[in-house]
Amino acid sequence: MECVFGLVGNGFAIVAADTSAVHSILVHKNNEDKIMLLDSHKLIAASGEPGDRVQFTEYVQKNVSLYQFRNGIP
Repeated sequence: MECVFGLVGNGFAIVAADTSAVHSILVHKNNEDKIMLLDSHKLIAASGEPGDRVQFTEYVQKNVSLYQFRNGIP
């Protein structure tokens, strides 16, 4: 079971994710980073199949960079 959650308070935000990559009852890795920085003020946490998760978060990261490049707005 994978776990990703976030809390938002007055002036702060906390994002947490587990670090295990499992398939059925087997643990493949226990140091998987599921939180990715999008820019200096944004991050994203995701769970799911490792290949899909990595490709989706990289897709979002590159589109955020493209948006900033085209519009000049972070």
